[in-house]
Amino acid sequence: MTTRTGTSAEPTVSEARGTAVTPATGRHTVIAMPTTPTPPTTPARGRGRPRGGDPAQTRERILAAAAEQFAESGYHGTTMVAVAKAAGLSQTGLLHHFPTKEELLAGVLERRDIEDTAGLWDDSLRGWEWFDALVRLAKHNESREVFVRLFTAMAGEAVDDGHPGHAWLRSHHDAARRVIARALAQAKEDGTCHPDAPADLIAQATVAVMDGLQLQWLAEPAVTEMAAPMQAHVDAVRARWEIPSGAR
Repeated sequence: MTTRTGTSAEPTVSEARGTAVTPATGRHTVIAMPTTPTPPTTPARGRGRPRGGDPAQTRERILAAAAEQFAESGYHGTTMVAVAKAAGLSQTGLLHHFPTKEELLAGVLERRDIEDTAGLWDDSLRGWEWFDALVRLAKHNESREVFVRLFTAMAGEAVDDGHPGHAWLRSHHDAARRVIARALAQAKEDGTCHPDAPADLIAQATVAVMDGLQLQWLAEPAVTEMAAPMQAHVDAVRARWEIPSGAR
């Protein structure tokens, strides 16, 4: 800075460069400018990414909440907002895992099918053992009402070929019929089933019995179990078509 008389007083500070200029010599001297410490930065969360928590556990919590919502309100009556609230998430957090309601429904139905068979059967079963497994499945369903309600709700809606669950419903029934028909084919190969047993018709009737028992169990208080009626059906099929060990 200079005084009004032009004499030198103190260095002039250039704010842009942080230097002092001494008018007499024109020489530049670097001046240490005070700085504010910059706080450490952390990577920004990705858009829609939920805070904290294990992603797998969060996904399971979402699927459990969605299963209850679909079971109670059906697909069309369920909103993503309601699912997010039931799962304890923001809608953004829900959309990070399931961007659309169609994908959420697919995840719920896949989870249902996995739980249907977990620990109940595997490819080591053969012939009539598969029918015994169906009885175990009926017993298993008595302890998981949410999944029974989910199935009946989706089955009622998804008969419409425009429903997002229509392909799943057809695939579910096709797979069940194939399992039963294959079991009867194996029994025929083993000589434990009459060769003329109508495998496809028996499979179709057995699936119908299973679905009908679920509806009755939910709708009628007097129907308190599904395993016993399913066992009665299996016993009737075996009594008609099984070849007794003494006659083989």
